Amino acid sequence: MKKSFYFLLFFLSFFFRQSFAQPTGFVDEQISDGWNIPVGLTFDAQGRMYVWEKAGKVFMVENGVKNPVPVIDISEEVLDFNDHGLNGVALDPDFLNNGYIYLLYAAKRHHVLYFGTPDYDANNADGFKTTIGRLTRYTLNKADGFNTVNESSRKVLLGESISTGIPILVDNHGVGSVVFGKDGTLLVTAGDAALASEPPGVDSQNPWFLEAISTGIITADQNVNAYRSQVLTSLNGKLLRIDPATGNGIASNPFYESSNPRSARSRIWAYGLRNPFRFGIQPNTGSTNPADGNPGTIFLGDVGWSHREEINVVSKGGQNFGWPTYEGISYTNESYTNQAFKPNNPVFPIIEWRGPLAQGVVNGEVYGVGSAQFKGKDFTGNSSIGGLFYTMTAFPEPYRNLYFQGDYEGWVKAFRLDEKNNPIEVIDFVDRVNPTCFALNPVDGSIYYVSYLYPDIHEVRRLSFNPNANLRPVIVAEATPMYGVSPLTVNFTASNSKDPENGPLTFSWDFGDGNNSALANPKHVYVAKPIQGPDPNVPADPTAPQLFIATLKVTDNAGKSDTKKFTIYLNNTPPTITSTSIDAVNSFDNAKDFTVNLTANVSDKEQNELFYQWIVVLHHDEHTHFVSSLRKSEGQVTLGQVPCDNQTYFYRVSLLVTDPLGLSATYDKDIRPVCATDTTNNPDPDPDPDPDPDPDPVILSVYPNPTKNTINLLASDDLDNHLIKLKLVRNTGQIISEREGYWRTLKEQLNKDLSDQSPGIYLLNIRYRDKHKIFRIYKE
Repeated sequence: MKKSFYFLLFFLSFFFRQSFAQPTGFVDEQISDGWNIPVGLTFDAQGRMYVWEKAGKVFMVENGVKNPVPVIDISEEVLDFNDHGLNGVALDPDFLNNGYIYLLYAAKRHHVLYFGTPDYDANNADGFKTTIGRLTRYTLNKADGFNTVNESSRKVLLGESISTGIPILVDNHGVGSVVFGKDGTLLVTAGDAALASEPPGVDSQNPWFLEAISTGIITADQNVNAYRSQVLTSLNGKLLRIDPATGNGIASNPFYESSNPRSARSRIWAYGLRNPFRFGIQPNTGSTNPADGNPGTIFLGDVGWSHREEINVVSKGGQNFGWPTYEGISYTNESYTNQAFKPNNPVFPIIEWRGPLAQGVVNGEVYGVGSAQFKGKDFTGNSSIGGLFYTMTAFPEPYRNLYFQGDYEGWVKAFRLDEKNNPIEVIDFVDRVNPTCFALNPVDGSIYYVSYLYPDIHEVRRLSFNPNANLRPVIVAEATPMYGVSPLTVNFTASNSKDPENGPLTFSWDFGDGNNSALANPKHVYVAKPIQGPDPNVPADPTAPQLFIATLKVTDNAGKSDTKKFTIYLNNTPPTITSTSIDAVNSFDNAKDFTVNLTANVSDKEQNELFYQWIVVLHHDEHTHFVSSLRKSEGQVTLGQVPCDNQTYFYRVSLLVTDPLGLSATYDKDIRPVCATDTTNNPDPDPDPDPDPDPDPVILSVYPNPTKNTINLLASDDLDNHLIKLKLVRNTGQIISEREGYWRTLKEQLNKDLSDQSPGIYLLNIRYRDKHKIFRIYKE
């Protein structure tokens, strides 16, 4: 998932969590805890639950009771370090007969190199070293109800040696999930094993990577950091499809090599992924015959870098999802510009979130959540955890066949899709949880999931429907003021909290400084603690900025409770944005792209180090398109031309400045593109009220539109011998091609550019002499 994910997100979660309740009648509750870093869970057909822990143990849970002895323990072999461990487990479709269980994990390098030799030391406790991900099959013993494993049944399907596994080169982005397709083939995900650093070009000289070459984990040509996701000789950044009996690639895979069925090419099903940690198969899709090359439509959560989180739909073999050049629907990584690895026709996710807005692709057009096309409340997050489709009948009919997806930052949501898999609604279900894996219980029809957060949340939870169940209290609380100079009196208010059953509530406040209260609306005075600086000879400073986390727990008379946290900033105030370089910029001439230099004058009374983020969003009628973001104090952004039609367009440029403790200030500026036909605020109106007739042809339209592959220009005169400049752009802003020449020669080239693209909406920018026009093209 993410680098330093267990520790960093524990801190960040205090600042970004949202609060909402699941729909009426649904109950989200903990059913067990006390696990040791649970990573995932699954069920057999009889409703027995299998929970696996990151260190390498798999436990059976029968009738809600965890068996004390694991059914299998491979911790001697598993590398349990940061994100690495036993991440994926799958039961064979015929598990109740054959007992096959498949384990996907990071292997200790010492075990890979020396197990079975005199040099092997079972107690070797080396820290992180470059190694491989491995897929292994074991057989659980049917005779004792699958409570024990046949140790001699071990079969390595992928990663039998140091040079044949999934390369693990850094402390994250290793192996993900293992899932059976509709056709009985085994699907496996692997991260890009790359450093998420800027600039990326120097990473090839990282000692870890160079050492991995000498050890044989990767070859020198695979030492290209995140570009490995685009390299078909590497297993990194891929969705693999293999034979569960042999580990070989499947003959119907898109890059299959009959002479080498165990090669990376032979095993790859899709590529261009960053960290595809969890995924699932859409019901009622796919073929049962592996030769058809159709394991089903795959919904996959790809964990982003620092820009986007994704839900990707893998509909066929050979699709390229764009990483590292592209991230999300709308973001292009300027740090990854090597043309040798640029995807020709990337598949963009159907939903993205993180940062300024969540948005989805509906019939080729991008709509922000909350629009009429993509209903729901706006949301954010930072670790996309792929989910599952609800296919059972325990939920009411309106909530069946929804796609349930999680984000590790703290939520579970359901997405309603139409028959074309366009997202049309997002429904909030659970917040303040940290999901890592989902599974359906075939017996009770509920959704079960693992929730883990360092250091003290290690639980399995259940989302069920029971309109008569006792529901947790609904917390309505606030704290004012949130910041100020010590001593600071803060008024906490929680008396508007409610019990859905209208019973009495009790309140427990932990103010985060060693003091507590049982009042509904307490007041508390925060006094700063002296903070010792780096020089021990300088006295501790009682005026240094600091924060406290106040926690409220509200409990009903049946013992059901909920919590909410507040951050109180002492001796600290938000930054102040006094001016920016775009204060006086209100519009621009839409006849050409408009480049804007972004700078700001910002001050902060207490902090020297500030964090900047510029965000640019194009507002188009009732929906929005994310354009760009910059995580630095100064930068440059280009506001592109838009069609001059009867729709409304404007750009909103925002600046977010945050201090090290999390207090922030925001600035928004709207900039409008002005067309030549606009009569107000035109930056360059035509001074001649009665110009002479123009002898050149006028481009009236493009046709056919919609089109499958070809377009032509309808003009008032012949265009073939006119010099023209063309720019074909995706609706999300990425340039596909720029060409210049005579129209008679550009026609074929433009149509080839268009035919290479997937269905969707594109913009064609046409310019010749002083004429300019933009057309929206609908490709079927």
